[in-house]
Amino acid sequence: MALRLRSCLLIGAFTLAPQAHAADWYTGASTRAAHRPTASFDLSLSGASMASMHGVGIGTFAPYAFLDESGMRLRLAATIGAFIYTSSVTGVGEVRGDQGIITALAGYEWVAPEMTASVYGGLDVWRNVFDKYDPSNETAGTTIGFKLAADVYVNPTRFTMASASVTFTTAHQSYYGRFKLGMAVSEKTFIGPELVAIGDSFSQQYRLGAHVSGFKVGPLQFGVSGGYSNDRVRGSGGYGTFDARVTF
Repeated sequence: MALRLRSCLLIGAFTLAPQAHAADWYTGASTRAAHRPTASFDLSLSGASMASMHGVGIGTFAPYAFLDESGMRLRLAATIGAFIYTSSVTGVGEVRGDQGIITALAGYEWVAPEMTASVYGGLDVWRNVFDKYDPSNETAGTTIGFKLAADVYVNPTRFTMASASVTFTTAHQSYYGRFKLGMAVSEKTFIGPELVAIGDSFSQQYRLGAHVSGFKVGPLQFGVSGGYSNDRVRGSGGYGTFDARVTF
């Protein structure tokens, strides 16, 4: 999963995670309103100074309940991205890669007034295409993997939050973890540090930055984050991520 190691998920997914896991920035608070949503859509766009871009779209559905109560969840995700890196093999030089991922998961989410937790399992299909052959990178081609994902969000107090989103897939032994702490700057809007770890059979990357999560504009919720990134293959640089969510 060469792209995920040089771009900034998920996102998570969002890998799904998100994925990159796109939804893990969400405040997670359960609110009873006139409209009780049964589905959500999350979009995450990220980039790094090491010549990479990454986009993730995630649809989450509650087939037998509402999103603000515990129940079964279905999740579909699509990831696209592009990146450039320099091969460690003499004579190969600079390599450009394009990536696409389709993910289908089923799981269960537990919803409490100040906490949500979910677990998922399913399949993902990876397609990595490179503009030249690099013998040091065995992630080229199409791969099907079994994926596990888990998300936790908690408000220990009215003014604090903590969240974790982790995924693992047998496709290239890829993993993703995003961990955040926050202090409230307004109702349901938090600012604080985040730590991201991404890896697979080709490379590993760590990110340390800051986030602002949960602010709303009409029916949309947003999150932004950015900071320092270190990649075993690409070296060091900066990253930035923009997240958006709508429920319906």
